[in-house]
Amino acid sequence: MFKSLLFNDYFSIFKVECNFEWTFSYLAVNGFFILSGLLIAKSLATRQDIKGYARSRILRIYPALILLLLALLFVLGPLFGSPAEVSYFAQTEPWAYVARVLLMGDPETGPGGVFHASPDPIFNGALWTIRYEVMAYIFAGLGFYMGALKNRWITLAALASSQLVYFALQFTPLAELVSGGVISLFRFTTTFLIGMTLWHFPRLRRTGWIGVSAVLVGFILLGWTSVGELFANLLLAAALVQFGLVKTPSVRIAQMPDYSYGIYIWHYPALQSVIILNPNMSPFMLLVASAPIILICSAASWYIIEKSALKLKRFGRVSKQVSGA
Repeated sequence: MFKSLLFNDYFSIFKVECNFEWTFSYLAVNGFFILSGLLIAKSLATRQDIKGYARSRILRIYPALILLLLALLFVLGPLFGSPAEVSYFAQTEPWAYVARVLLMGDPETGPGGVFHASPDPIFNGALWTIRYEVMAYIFAGLGFYMGALKNRWITLAALASSQLVYFALQFTPLAELVSGGVISLFRFTTTFLIGMTLWHFPRLRRTGWIGVSAVLVGFILLGWTSVGELFANLLLAAALVQFGLVKTPSVRIAQMPDYSYGIYIWHYPALQSVIILNPNMSPFMLLVASAPIILICSAASWYIIEKSALKLKRFGRVSKQVSGA
């Protein structure tokens, strides 16, 4: 219920009035996986270094995630847990939660009663997608390593197969036999493969307003049907390449700080903290009050942890060049 308060109520204006009631947050996650698939395919195709790829993914995900979990144990837990203060990190449950999250287990709990005073006492509901992101990274890396996903037609066939399975899991009797986690797996596999397909077919990234208009018409006509999410994803992909990709590289853009991951992992605990301290706050005021905290935490994560960790990617490449000299 609280996740609906945190996300869907903010963006209810963007809710698609159809049988599936997609929210802005739902489609935003799909868009993230599409963009991630495009960027990962580019990285794998241009780098041709599976070890460097794995090192880069680990350095991108884990250092900031560890910082967040340390904040749970030594700041947020003692402040908002039950019991609070020093007794919080003397419990075994928070430490077990940390191990579980680092191993990509279920993050949607409130270890040690953290945020127990919230309407939805979960430490960080946003982390539920990180497991699927890591699985997509592994899938893409193995696919490139074995040569399959280097081929544009095999990638396209993988996308079509994933989409068909996703349809089957949603709209056939199979839906009653599988868990929501399996359905989510194919949802994100499909969107990730859309991004990878965009990389393999450069002309699809240059359709411009014609492409955006075509999928927009398809979405308007069929968005209420069982293929509606497919057209929504294609519209997201067309919009991303039209508005999100620069036509020429920019040094200024490349040097800008990247707070995206920090915002992703810190926004939920920040919202929880504010709503506990101000339980009668409206959703709009909650967002306004939380935004500076989210940005401060994200900036600290970037400058203290993420930026330094990402420099280690270059260290690995330099070491390899020196040893081969």
